[in-house]
Amino acid sequence: MAESKRFTDEEHVDEKKYFQKVLDDVVSLNSLFTIAVFIGLSFAQPGQVQSLNDDPGCHSDANLRKRLVGFEIASFSCFIFSGVLVKTVKIFLYTSEKQDALDREEKGNEEPHNSEEEKQKVYRKGPSLIGFYLSIYGTMLGCLLLLLAMVDVVQIKLGRLSCHSKSTLTTVCVMVVIIGLSLLIFFFAVTNGLRIAAVRMKKDKENKQSTEKKEKNMGTLSQVLENVWRQ
Repeated sequence: MAESKRFTDEEHVDEKKYFQKVLDDVVSLNSLFTIAVFIGLSFAQPGQVQSLNDDPGCHSDANLRKRLVGFEIASFSCFIFSGVLVKTVKIFLYTSEKQDALDREEKGNEEPHNSEEEKQKVYRKGPSLIGFYLSIYGTMLGCLLLLLAMVDVVQIKLGRLSCHSKSTLTTVCVMVVIIGLSLLIFFFAVTNGLRIAAVRMKKDKENKQSTEKKEKNMGTLSQVLENVWRQ
């Protein structure tokens, strides 16, 4: 019994550390990309960008440059959204833990986290999980938009894709394959984690309902026995 409780405590600590570590990593990644995109937008001088392609027909036009700026701003917005969402999740977790502690004090329970459900419910609440995964998906969307912006940068520097320049096609293919593959792997890993979290939440909800039902039945049985004893 003690071994089982110790395993549960260690599992809770590992889950909490993992949750906080991922949040910190998302903040660091978003900060890095946000600064990079902001610097790129601030120091961009479209009129002075010269193409390395000798064919004037392969040079970028105003529409391509406008699309590049649009992708950069959209990517910047996604990283800001994700970063703010992570901060919101951290605030929610902090306030939830404090509120749970106040509730326990009001009930006269001096032992913190007196059950497995109390230990895990803060990190498995719907709002925290929704914000957690939305922030990760927001970062992935920002990376995808940044990839599209980099494709346009390559076209501006090396020539349009429609000209079938070897250097342009090779650069774009290598970049899209490497970054796209990493984003795809990350997407499936996060989605699998989301599926597991949803199953765990459903199981916890069923266990809670089962416990409440048993407590209700025990209360009813105790009341019946008390009435019989009085008679």
